[in-house]
Amino acid sequence: MSPCAYAPMSLCAHEPVSLVRCAPLMALAFTNEERHPMVEALLRTRVPRWEELDRAIDERDDMLDFAVQMFDRDRDVALTSYFQNGLEQFEVVKRIAAWRPSHPRRMLDFASGYGRLTRFVVHQHLADEITVSDILEGGMAFQARQFGVRTILSTTRPDDFAAPSKYDLIFVASLFTHLPPATFTPWLRRLATLLEPEGLLLFSVHDESIAPAKVEDGISFKTYSESRVLDAEDYGSTWVTESFVREQIASIDPGFACVRLPRALSDWQDLYVVSPSSISGTFHRTPKGFIERCEITEEGVRFTGWATSIDEEVDRVEVRIDDSVVATTRDFLPRADVAAAHQSDAATNSAFSVVVPHTAVRSFRYQTATVSAFSRANIERILFLGTIDSATGFAAKERARVIEQNMERAAGIIRDLEHRNAVLDHQRAELEATIAAMKQSRFWKARERWFAVKRGVGWTEEE
Repeated sequence: MSPCAYAPMSLCAHEPVSLVRCAPLMALAFTNEERHPMVEALLRTRVPRWEELDRAIDERDDMLDFAVQMFDRDRDVALTSYFQNGLEQFEVVKRIAAWRPSHPRRMLDFASGYGRLTRFVVHQHLADEITVSDILEGGMAFQARQFGVRTILSTTRPDDFAAPSKYDLIFVASLFTHLPPATFTPWLRRLATLLEPEGLLLFSVHDESIAPAKVEDGISFKTYSESRVLDAEDYGSTWVTESFVREQIASIDPGFACVRLPRALSDWQDLYVVSPSSISGTFHRTPKGFIERCEITEEGVRFTGWATSIDEEVDRVEVRIDDSVVATTRDFLPRADVAAAHQSDAATNSAFSVVVPHTAVRSFRYQTATVSAFSRANIERILFLGTIDSATGFAAKERARVIEQNMERAAGIIRDLEHRNAVLDHQRAELEATIAAMKQSRFWKARERWFAVKRGVGWTEEE
Protein backbone atom coordinates (compact mmCIF):
# COMPACT_ATOMS: atom_id res chain seq x y z
CA MET A 1 0.00 0.00 0.00
CA SER A 2 1.53 3.33 -0.98
CA PRO A 3 2.10 6.03 1.67
CA CYS A 4 -0.05 8.52 -0.21
CA ALA A 5 -3.10 6.31 0.34
CA TYR A 6 -3.11 7.27 4.02
CA ALA A 7 -2.64 11.01 3.77
CA PRO A 8 -6.17 12.13 2.79
CA MET A 9 -7.80 9.73 5.24
CA SER A 10 -6.13 11.09 8.38
CA LEU A 11 -7.59 13.46 10.94
CA CYS A 12 -7.15 16.29 8.48
CA ALA A 13 -8.96 14.59 5.62
CA HIS A 14 -10.39 17.81 4.23
CA GLU A 15 -8.80 17.62 0.76
CA PRO A 16 -10.28 14.85 -1.38
CA VAL A 17 -8.18 16.12 -4.31
CA SER A 18 -5.05 14.38 -2.96
CA LEU A 19 -6.95 11.10 -2.79
CA VAL A 20 -7.98 11.49 -6.42
CA ARG A 21 -4.32 11.85 -7.43
CA CYS A 22 -3.26 8.76 -5.47
CA ALA A 23 -6.16 6.40 -6.18
CA PRO A 24 -6.04 4.23 -9.30
CA LEU A 25 -9.07 4.34 -11.55
CA MET A 26 -11.18 1.19 -11.21
CA ALA A 27 -13.69 -0.35 -13.57
CA LEU A 28 -17.29 0.71 -13.08
CA ALA A 29 -20.24 -1.66 -12.87
CA PHE A 30 -22.49 1.19 -14.02
CA THR A 31 -21.58 4.53 -15.59
CA ASN A 32 -23.26 7.90 -15.89
CA GLU A 33 -23.33 7.45 -19.64
CA GLU A 34 -25.25 4.16 -19.50
CA ARG A 35 -28.96 4.54 -20.26
CA HIS A 36 -31.12 2.07 -18.41
CA PRO A 37 -34.92 2.36 -18.75
CA MET A 38 -35.73 0.79 -15.36
CA VAL A 39 -33.20 2.90 -13.44
CA GLU A 40 -34.38 6.04 -15.21
CA ALA A 41 -38.04 5.22 -14.54
CA LEU A 42 -37.17 4.91 -10.85
CA LEU A 43 -35.26 8.20 -10.67
CA ARG A 44 -37.12 10.50 -13.06
CA THR A 45 -40.19 11.17 -10.92
CA ARG A 46 -38.53 10.80 -7.50
CA VAL A 47 -35.22 12.68 -7.65
CA PRO A 48 -35.06 16.39 -8.47
CA ARG A 49 -32.71 17.09 -11.41
CA TRP A 50 -32.24 13.35 -11.68
CA GLU A 51 -29.95 13.54 -14.70
CA GLU A 52 -27.39 15.39 -12.54
CA LEU A 53 -27.34 12.56 -9.98
CA ASP A 54 -24.00 10.73 -10.08
CA ARG A 55 -25.03 7.18 -10.93
CA ALA A 56 -21.60 5.56 -11.24
CA ILE A 57 -21.16 2.27 -9.32
CA ASP A 58 -17.74 0.78 -8.58
CA GLU A 59 -17.40 -2.85 -9.62
CA ARG A 60 -16.13 -3.73 -6.11
CA ASP A 61 -19.37 -2.60 -4.47
CA ASP A 62 -20.60 -5.53 -2.36
CA MET A 63 -24.11 -4.10 -2.23
CA LEU A 64 -24.52 -4.46 -5.98
CA ASP A 65 -22.88 -7.88 -5.98
CA PHE A 66 -25.25 -9.01 -3.21
CA ALA A 67 -28.24 -7.82 -5.26
CA VAL A 68 -26.94 -9.64 -8.35
CA GLN A 69 -26.68 -12.87 -6.36
CA MET A 70 -30.07 -12.39 -4.69
CA PHE A 71 -31.84 -11.82 -8.01
CA ASP A 72 -30.29 -14.83 -9.77
CA ARG A 73 -27.77 -12.68 -11.70
CA ASP A 74 -30.48 -10.54 -13.29
CA ARG A 75 -28.47 -7.32 -13.70
CA ASP A 76 -31.51 -5.20 -14.61
CA VAL A 77 -33.37 -6.06 -11.42
CA ALA A 78 -30.19 -5.86 -9.31
CA LEU A 79 -29.33 -2.36 -10.59
CA THR A 80 -32.85 -1.10 -9.99
CA SER A 81 -32.90 -2.63 -6.50
CA TYR A 82 -29.51 -1.03 -5.72
CA PHE A 83 -30.70 2.48 -6.57
CA GLN A 84 -34.12 1.91 -4.99
CA ASN A 85 -32.57 0.84 -1.66
CA GLY A 86 -30.23 3.84 -1.70
CA LEU A 87 -33.13 6.19 -2.39
CA GLU A 88 -35.32 4.60 0.32
CA GLN A 89 -32.49 4.95 2.85
CA PHE A 90 -32.07 8.59 1.90
CA GLU A 91 -35.78 9.30 2.40
CA VAL A 92 -35.70 7.68 5.86
CA VAL A 93 -32.64 9.68 6.93
CA LYS A 94 -34.12 12.90 5.55
CA ARG A 95 -37.37 12.40 7.48
CA ILE A 96 -35.55 11.76 10.77
CA ALA A 97 -33.12 14.66 10.21
CA ALA A 98 -36.21 16.89 10.01
CA TRP A 99 -36.87 16.13 13.70
CA ARG A 100 -34.37 18.89 14.39
CA PRO A 101 -35.42 22.44 13.37
CA SER A 102 -32.10 23.41 11.78
CA HIS A 103 -30.46 22.04 8.64
CA PRO A 104 -27.58 19.66 9.55
CA ARG A 105 -24.25 21.46 9.28
CA ARG A 106 -22.05 18.35 9.38
CA MET A 107 -23.03 14.76 8.57
CA LEU A 108 -21.02 11.55 8.89
CA ASP A 109 -22.08 8.52 6.84
CA PHE A 110 -20.19 5.81 8.72
CA ALA A 111 -19.56 2.37 7.18
CA SER A 112 -20.64 3.94 3.90
CA GLY A 113 -19.06 1.36 1.57
CA TYR A 114 -19.00 2.58 -2.01
CA GLY A 115 -21.65 5.26 -1.61
CA ARG A 116 -25.00 3.69 -2.37
CA LEU A 117 -26.52 6.33 -0.07
CA THR A 118 -23.87 9.04 -0.46
CA ARG A 119 -24.82 9.92 -4.05
CA PHE A 120 -28.33 10.93 -2.89
CA VAL A 121 -27.06 12.80 0.20
CA VAL A 122 -24.66 14.86 -1.93
CA HIS A 123 -27.14 15.41 -4.76
CA GLN A 124 -29.90 16.69 -2.50
CA HIS A 125 -27.55 18.53 -0.11
CA LEU A 126 -28.78 16.86 3.07
CA ALA A 127 -25.99 18.57 5.06
CA ASP A 128 -23.60 21.46 4.49
CA GLU A 129 -20.52 19.28 5.02
CA ILE A 130 -20.61 15.56 4.23
CA THR A 131 -17.96 13.13 5.48
CA VAL A 132 -17.93 9.42 4.76
CA SER A 133 -15.96 6.68 6.49
CA ASP A 134 -15.35 3.00 5.86
CA ILE A 135 -12.64 0.43 6.46
CA LEU A 136 -12.56 -0.27 2.71
CA GLU A 137 -9.81 1.89 1.21
CA GLY A 138 -11.21 1.37 -2.29
CA GLY A 139 -14.61 2.65 -1.18
CA MET A 140 -13.06 5.81 0.24
CA ALA A 141 -11.02 6.43 -2.91
CA PHE A 142 -14.06 5.93 -5.12
CA GLN A 143 -16.32 8.23 -3.09
CA ALA A 144 -13.72 11.00 -2.85
CA ARG A 145 -13.11 10.91 -6.58
CA GLN A 146 -16.70 10.38 -7.67
CA PHE A 147 -18.73 12.39 -5.17
CA GLY A 148 -16.13 14.88 -3.89
CA VAL A 149 -16.80 14.13 -0.22
CA ARG A 150 -14.45 14.21 2.77
CA THR A 151 -13.20 10.74 3.67
CA ILE A 152 -11.85 9.06 6.80
CA LEU A 153 -10.38 5.58 6.57
CA SER A 154 -11.92 3.59 9.41
CA THR A 155 -10.16 1.17 11.73
CA THR A 156 -10.77 -2.26 13.23
CA ARG A 157 -10.39 -0.92 16.79
CA PRO A 158 -12.90 1.79 17.81
CA ASP A 159 -10.30 3.51 20.02
CA ASP A 160 -8.09 4.05 16.96
CA PHE A 161 -10.77 5.86 14.97
CA ALA A 162 -10.09 9.60 14.77
CA ALA A 163 -12.50 12.17 13.37
CA PRO A 164 -11.75 15.88 12.93
CA SER A 165 -15.21 17.11 13.94
CA LYS A 166 -18.38 16.51 15.83
CA TYR A 167 -21.53 15.94 13.81
CA ASP A 168 -25.16 16.98 13.76
CA LEU A 169 -26.11 13.77 11.99
CA ILE A 170 -24.40 10.36 11.98
CA PHE A 171 -25.90 7.53 9.95
CA VAL A 172 -24.73 3.93 10.27
CA ALA A 173 -26.50 1.36 8.09
CA SER A 174 -25.68 -2.34 8.23
CA LEU A 175 -22.64 -2.16 10.50
CA PHE A 176 -24.08 -3.15 13.87
CA THR A 177 -25.88 -5.94 12.00
CA HIS A 178 -22.41 -7.49 11.53
CA LEU A 179 -20.33 -6.65 14.63
CA PRO A 180 -19.32 -9.26 17.23
CA PRO A 181 -20.10 -8.62 20.92
CA ALA A 182 -16.52 -7.49 21.60
CA THR A 183 -16.80 -4.44 19.33
CA PHE A 184 -20.55 -3.73 19.29
CA THR A 185 -20.65 -1.45 22.34
CA PRO A 186 -17.18 0.11 21.85
CA TRP A 187 -18.17 1.27 18.35
CA LEU A 188 -21.50 2.56 19.64
CA ARG A 189 -19.66 4.48 22.36
CA ARG A 190 -17.07 5.91 19.94
CA LEU A 191 -19.69 7.20 17.51
CA ALA A 192 -21.87 8.62 20.29
CA THR A 193 -18.93 10.74 21.47
CA LEU A 194 -18.84 12.39 18.02
CA LEU A 195 -22.33 13.89 18.38
CA GLU A 196 -23.02 17.57 18.81
CA PRO A 197 -25.28 18.35 21.82
CA GLU A 198 -28.36 18.29 19.56
CA GLY A 199 -26.90 15.66 17.24
CA LEU A 200 -28.68 12.50 16.09
CA LEU A 201 -27.04 9.08 15.74
CA LEU A 202 -29.02 6.68 13.53
CA PHE A 203 -27.90 3.04 13.41
CA SER A 204 -29.56 -0.13 12.22
CA VAL A 205 -29.65 -3.61 13.80
CA HIS A 206 -31.10 -7.05 13.21
CA ASP A 207 -33.77 -7.50 15.86
CA GLU A 208 -34.20 -10.83 17.66
CA SER A 209 -37.57 -11.24 15.90
CA ILE A 210 -35.76 -12.12 12.64
CA ALA A 211 -32.98 -14.20 14.21
CA PRO A 212 -32.61 -17.82 13.01
CA ALA A 213 -32.45 -18.99 16.64
CA LYS A 214 -33.16 -17.64 20.11
CA VAL A 215 -30.89 -14.72 21.01
CA GLU A 216 -29.16 -15.53 24.30
CA ASP A 217 -27.63 -12.84 26.53
CA GLY A 218 -29.08 -10.06 24.35
CA ILE A 219 -26.75 -10.58 21.38
CA SER A 220 -26.04 -13.42 18.95
CA PHE A 221 -23.15 -13.47 16.44
CA LYS A 222 -22.40 -15.86 13.56
CA THR A 223 -19.31 -15.81 11.35
CA TYR A 224 -20.89 -15.31 7.94
CA SER A 225 -21.85 -12.24 5.87
CA GLU A 226 -22.21 -10.98 2.29
CA SER A 227 -18.79 -9.27 2.31
CA ARG A 228 -16.21 -10.61 -0.13
CA VAL A 229 -13.22 -8.99 1.60
CA LEU A 230 -13.81 -8.54 5.35
CA ASP A 231 -12.83 -11.15 7.95
CA ALA A 232 -15.97 -12.95 9.16
CA GLU A 233 -14.60 -12.95 12.72
CA ASP A 234 -14.78 -9.13 12.68
CA TYR A 235 -17.73 -8.76 10.30
CA GLY A 236 -20.26 -11.58 10.48
CA SER A 237 -24.01 -11.54 11.18
CA THR A 238 -25.49 -10.18 14.41
CA TRP A 239 -28.92 -10.14 16.09
CA VAL A 240 -29.80 -8.23 19.26
CA THR A 241 -32.68 -7.65 21.65
CA GLU A 242 -34.14 -4.21 22.31
CA SER A 243 -33.25 -4.44 26.00
CA PHE A 244 -29.62 -5.16 25.09
CA VAL A 245 -29.40 -2.10 22.83
CA ARG A 246 -30.96 0.16 25.44
CA GLU A 247 -28.63 -1.19 28.14
CA GLN A 248 -25.58 -0.41 25.98
CA ILE A 249 -26.80 3.13 25.31
CA ALA A 250 -27.50 3.69 29.01
CA SER A 251 -24.00 2.44 29.85
CA ILE A 252 -22.56 5.11 27.55
CA ASP A 253 -24.64 7.88 29.09
CA PRO A 254 -27.82 7.36 31.14
CA GLY A 255 -29.06 10.75 29.92
CA PHE A 256 -29.05 9.82 26.24
CA ALA A 257 -32.46 9.74 24.54
CA CYS A 258 -33.22 6.62 22.50
CA VAL A 259 -36.02 5.87 20.04
CA ARG A 260 -36.54 2.51 18.34
CA LEU A 261 -38.17 2.35 14.89
CA PRO A 262 -39.01 -1.31 14.16
CA ARG A 263 -38.06 -2.50 10.66
CA ALA A 264 -37.70 1.09 9.44
CA LEU A 265 -34.83 0.27 7.09
CA SER A 266 -35.82 -1.72 4.00
CA ASP A 267 -38.63 -3.31 6.04
CA TRP A 268 -36.00 -5.54 7.62
CA GLN A 269 -33.59 -3.77 9.96
CA ASP A 270 -34.65 -1.88 13.08
CA LEU A 271 -33.42 1.69 13.30
CA TYR A 272 -32.38 3.32 16.59
CA VAL A 273 -32.11 7.08 16.98
CA VAL A 274 -29.88 8.28 19.83
CA SER A 275 -29.07 11.79 21.03
CA PRO A 276 -27.56 13.60 24.04
CA SER A 277 -30.72 15.76 23.95
CA SER A 278 -34.39 14.85 24.03
CA ILE A 279 -35.95 13.54 20.82
CA SER A 280 -39.41 14.37 19.56
CA GLY A 281 -40.71 13.65 16.12
CA THR A 282 -43.22 11.61 14.19
CA PHE A 283 -42.06 8.74 12.00
CA HIS A 284 -44.58 7.33 9.53
CA ARG A 285 -43.94 3.77 8.46
CA THR A 286 -43.12 3.07 4.86
CA PRO A 287 -45.85 0.77 3.48
CA LYS A 288 -45.09 -2.81 2.58
CA GLY A 289 -46.82 -5.19 0.25
CA PHE A 290 -46.66 -7.97 -2.27
CA ILE A 291 -47.67 -8.50 -5.90
CA GLU A 292 -49.21 -11.97 -6.00
CA ARG A 293 -50.43 -12.06 -9.59
CA CYS A 294 -50.13 -10.19 -12.86
CA GLU A 295 -52.64 -11.32 -15.48
CA ILE A 296 -53.52 -10.16 -18.98
CA THR A 297 -57.33 -10.04 -19.16
CA GLU A 298 -59.93 -8.71 -21.58
CA GLU A 299 -60.22 -5.47 -19.62
CA GLY A 300 -56.48 -4.88 -19.22
CA VAL A 301 -53.44 -5.83 -17.19
CA ARG A 302 -54.54 -6.81 -13.69
CA PHE A 303 -52.21 -6.62 -10.66
CA THR A 304 -53.44 -8.27 -7.46
CA GLY A 305 -51.79 -8.51 -4.07
CA TRP A 306 -51.79 -6.85 -0.67
CA ALA A 307 -50.38 -3.66 0.86
CA THR A 308 -50.39 -2.27 4.40
CA SER A 309 -48.72 0.29 6.63
CA ILE A 310 -49.26 -2.21 9.49
CA ASP A 311 -50.61 0.31 11.99
CA GLU A 312 -53.06 1.78 9.46
CA GLU A 313 -54.49 1.11 6.00
CA VAL A 314 -52.52 2.42 3.06
CA ASP A 315 -54.00 5.32 1.14
CA ARG A 316 -53.77 3.86 -2.36
CA VAL A 317 -52.01 1.60 -4.82
CA GLU A 318 -51.14 3.13 -8.14
CA VAL A 319 -49.59 1.96 -11.41
CA ARG A 320 -47.36 4.03 -13.65
CA ILE A 321 -46.52 3.21 -17.23
CA ASP A 322 -43.24 5.02 -17.79
CA ASP A 323 -43.91 8.36 -16.03
CA SER A 324 -47.71 8.46 -16.24
CA VAL A 325 -50.12 7.25 -13.55
CA VAL A 326 -52.58 5.07 -15.47
CA ALA A 327 -54.47 3.21 -12.72
CA THR A 328 -55.21 3.76 -9.03
CA THR A 329 -57.24 1.96 -6.39
CA ARG A 330 -58.24 2.93 -2.86
CA ASP A 331 -60.44 -0.13 -2.39
CA PHE A 332 -58.98 -2.70 -0.01
CA LEU A 333 -60.61 -5.96 1.05
CA PRO A 334 -60.00 -8.05 4.17
CA ARG A 335 -57.00 -10.40 4.37
CA ALA A 336 -56.99 -12.18 7.71
CA ASP A 337 -53.67 -13.86 6.88
CA VAL A 338 -51.93 -10.49 6.39
CA ALA A 339 -53.34 -9.19 9.69
CA ALA A 340 -52.22 -12.36 11.48
CA ALA A 341 -48.73 -12.28 9.95
CA HIS A 342 -48.22 -8.68 11.08
CA GLN A 343 -50.12 -9.11 14.36
CA SER A 344 -52.17 -6.02 13.60
CA ASP A 345 -55.91 -5.64 13.05
CA ALA A 346 -55.16 -2.44 11.12
CA ALA A 347 -53.52 -4.59 8.45
CA THR A 348 -56.73 -6.54 7.79
CA ASN A 349 -58.06 -4.42 4.91
CA SER A 350 -55.07 -4.84 2.65
CA ALA A 351 -56.07 -6.87 -0.42
CA PHE A 352 -56.14 -4.94 -3.70
CA SER A 353 -56.77 -5.43 -7.38
CA VAL A 354 -55.89 -2.74 -9.90
CA VAL A 355 -56.38 -2.90 -13.67
CA VAL A 356 -54.34 -1.01 -16.27
CA PRO A 357 -56.47 -0.51 -19.41
CA HIS A 358 -54.97 -1.82 -22.63
CA THR A 359 -55.20 1.66 -24.12
CA ALA A 360 -52.57 2.86 -21.59
CA VAL A 361 -49.96 0.35 -22.75
CA ARG A 362 -48.11 0.49 -26.06
CA SER A 363 -45.59 -2.28 -25.40
CA PHE A 364 -45.33 -5.15 -22.95
CA ARG A 365 -41.57 -5.43 -23.63
CA TYR A 366 -40.24 -1.88 -23.87
CA GLN A 367 -42.34 0.21 -21.51
CA THR A 368 -41.71 0.22 -17.77
CA ALA A 369 -44.50 -0.45 -15.27
CA THR A 370 -44.22 0.62 -11.61
CA VAL A 371 -46.69 -0.59 -8.98
CA SER A 372 -46.50 1.40 -5.72
CA ALA A 373 -48.30 1.53 -2.39
CA PHE A 374 -48.66 4.94 -0.70
CA SER A 375 -49.29 5.60 2.97
CA ARG A 376 -51.67 8.30 4.19
CA ALA A 377 -48.55 10.45 4.69
CA ASN A 378 -47.82 9.89 0.96
CA ILE A 379 -44.77 7.73 1.62
CA GLU A 380 -44.16 5.35 -1.26
CA ARG A 381 -43.08 1.72 -1.35
CA ILE A 382 -42.41 0.30 -4.80
CA LEU A 383 -43.85 -3.20 -5.06
CA PHE A 384 -42.79 -3.85 -8.64
CA LEU A 385 -40.74 -2.06 -11.28
CA GLY A 386 -40.10 -3.63 -14.67
CA THR A 387 -41.73 -4.50 -17.96
CA ILE A 388 -45.21 -5.98 -18.02
CA ASP A 389 -43.70 -8.98 -19.78
CA SER A 390 -41.52 -9.61 -16.74
CA ALA A 391 -44.28 -8.94 -14.21
CA THR A 392 -45.99 -12.30 -14.70
CA GLY A 393 -42.73 -14.18 -14.10
CA PHE A 394 -41.85 -11.90 -11.19
CA ALA A 395 -45.14 -12.61 -9.41
CA ALA A 396 -44.78 -16.37 -9.88
CA LYS A 397 -41.17 -16.31 -8.65
CA GLU A 398 -42.09 -14.25 -5.59
CA ARG A 399 -44.95 -16.64 -4.75
CA ALA A 400 -42.53 -19.55 -4.97
CA ARG A 401 -40.03 -17.71 -2.78
CA VAL A 402 -42.68 -17.08 -0.09
CA ILE A 403 -43.79 -20.72 -0.21
CA GLU A 404 -40.16 -21.81 0.19
CA GLN A 405 -39.69 -19.46 3.16
CA ASN A 406 -42.86 -20.78 4.79
CA MET A 407 -41.68 -24.35 4.25
CA GLU A 408 -38.29 -23.50 5.81
CA ARG A 409 -40.03 -21.97 8.82
CA ALA A 410 -42.29 -25.00 9.15
CA ALA A 411 -39.28 -27.32 8.86
CA GLY A 412 -37.56 -25.34 11.61
CA ILE A 413 -40.60 -25.70 13.88
CA ILE A 414 -40.70 -29.45 13.16
CA ARG A 415 -36.98 -29.78 13.93
CA ASP A 416 -37.51 -27.93 17.20
CA LEU A 417 -40.44 -30.17 18.17
CA GLU A 418 -38.46 -33.30 17.25
CA HIS A 419 -35.59 -32.09 19.41
CA ARG A 420 -37.95 -31.44 22.34
CA ASN A 421 -39.55 -34.89 21.91
CA ALA A 422 -36.10 -36.50 21.86
CA VAL A 423 -35.21 -34.70 25.10
CA LEU A 424 -38.49 -35.82 26.70
CA ASP A 425 -37.94 -39.41 25.51
CA HIS A 426 -34.46 -39.36 27.00
CA GLN A 427 -35.76 -37.97 30.30
CA ARG A 428 -38.52 -40.56 30.39
CA ALA A 429 -36.02 -43.38 29.76
CA GLU A 430 -33.83 -42.09 32.58
CA LEU A 431 -36.81 -41.97 34.96
CA GLU A 432 -37.88 -45.50 33.98
CA ALA A 433 -34.34 -46.76 34.59
CA THR A 434 -34.26 -45.01 37.97
CA ILE A 435 -37.61 -46.54 38.98
CA ALA A 436 -36.48 -49.99 37.82
CA ALA A 437 -33.33 -49.68 39.92
CA MET A 438 -35.39 -48.55 42.93
CA LYS A 439 -37.66 -51.56 42.56
CA GLN A 440 -34.64 -53.87 42.91
CA SER A 441 -33.57 -52.25 46.18
CA ARG A 442 -34.23 -53.84 49.63
CA PHE A 443 -36.15 -50.75 50.68
CA TRP A 444 -38.55 -51.06 47.73
CA LYS A 445 -39.11 -54.79 48.32
CA ALA A 446 -39.82 -54.13 52.01
CA ARG A 447 -42.23 -51.37 50.96
CA GLU A 448 -44.04 -53.79 48.63
CA ARG A 449 -44.39 -56.40 51.42
CA TRP A 450 -45.69 -53.81 53.88
CA PHE A 451 -48.32 -52.52 51.42
CA ALA A 452 -49.36 -56.12 50.70
CA VAL A 453 -49.99 -56.66 54.44
CA LYS A 454 -51.96 -53.37 54.67
CA ARG A 455 -54.13 -54.37 51.71
CA GLY A 456 -54.66 -57.85 53.20
CA VAL A 457 -56.11 -56.48 56.46
CA GLY A 458 -58.10 -53.80 54.64
CA TRP A 459 -56.10 -50.82 55.85
CA THR A 460 -55.50 -49.45 52.33
CA GLU A 461 -56.36 -49.95 48.69
CA GLU A 462 -53.15 -48.16 47.55
CA GLU A 463 -50.93 -50.13 45.17
